[in-house]
Parts: sequence; structure tokens; C-alpha cells
Amino acid sequence: MKKFALLLTAALITIAALAQKEKPTVNWPYMYPDFVEGTLENFGGLTETARYNIHLNIATLHYLEDGIIKEHSLAKVKQVTIGDEVYCNIYGKMMLLLGETEGGLVVKEILANYSGIISRDGAYGGAVANRDKTFSHQENNGSFNGYLITDNYADLFAIKNDSDEVPLTTKVYLYINNRLIFANKNSVLESLNIDKKAFSEFLKSNDIKWKNPEDLVKIIDYITGSK
Repeated sequence: MKKFALLLTAALITIAALAQKEKPTVNWPYMYPDFVEGTLENFGGLTETARYNIHLNIATLHYLEDGIIKEHSLAKVKQVTIGDEVYCNIYGKMMLLLGETEGGLVVKEILANYSGIISRDGAYGGAVANRDKTFSHQENNGSFNGYLITDNYADLFAIKNDSDEVPLTTKVYLYINNRLIFANKNSVLESLNIDKKAFSEFLKSNDIKWKNPEDLVKIIDYITGSK
């Protein structure tokens, strides 16, 4: 049975909508403007609840414990639901689930693009604001390592907006048979042994849009059903 994660389109106010109101910053390199109640499921089917957030340096999972921010080991994590959104552990990164079917998943990788920061002094890659509390890119040999300034939640939350916004880079993938394939025609054809002519005809006859998660699910069904 197919299941679709209808994300970013809910009629009610969702966590996704809240996330759009505040962008991540150097001080707060997170998906959400605060830690959010969620449910984690491990590969054995056991669940646990906590307040979670996705750290955007390498898309890892952080949680709160007694006011301290901690990083969750992903060795046993299958997925985590935060608000209305589901993140799947794919190769050690928490990726946003856009759609799923019996043959695989459609997922989005969302990462902070520290190289895209333009500091307030106008210098590309220069020092960020609030230098006494944050790193600068130059002080880290030209790249920001994404580590938190402090693991004390209250202290970090208080200064989260005292630094530059961090732009995001996103990539959408098909996850089929434990293989992560960039969601475009050339990548699919290069990665999988499928008939190019038949695949092209399928895309045309079904008016497939590569930016539409539901169409990407159809592609997974076609690929897995054709083998």
C-alpha cells in the first residue's frame, strides 16, 4: 500500500510553517526555531519521545535532556517524527520523508550552506556578528565546522538570532534497495539497469514532474515493478 507524506501543505498550522518563519543562524544551525516534541523509532520497532531538532551541519539528530543539548547516536535510529514531519536515517543522515511506497522512499537532504553566508560587513565568508559568542569562518581555516557554541539550551536559545542567517542547500533523492539516487533522469539511468527508451516513454506518457514527490513515487513503482 502506498503512503504519501503530504508535507508543507497542511491546512492547519504545522511545524513546517513555523520553521519557515525563522531561518537557521550560525548560533542556531537547526531546522526548527525551537526543539519540538517528537517520537523516535529504532530499527527494532521500539519508540521513545523527547524534544528533538535536526542539526543542519550534517543532518544529525539532537535532543534535550535536563536543559542540555545532546546528539543522538544514529546507529539504531530508523526514523523520527517531529510535528507533522518524518525524518529517515539514510546513511547516517536524517532526511525529510516526502513520499513512500513499497519499493522505496522519496527523501530530501537539507544542509546548512555555511559558504553562502554573507556577513554584515559585506565580506563573503568573513566574520559573523556577535564575535564574542560565535566563531568566524576564517578562524576555522576557511570553513565553519557547525559545532554548537554551547550545549546549554537556554544560553544558546537566548543568542540564536545574534548572528548571521545560514542559507540552506537541498537535494531530493530516490532511496531504492538501499541505494540513494539523485532525483533526475540522468542519475536514475546511470545508476540503474533499466531500459532507457521504455523509461523515457513512461515519463512522457505519465507527464512526470521531477519536482513532484507523488510523481517520484510513481517512478519508484515503475522501477521496482519492472524488475
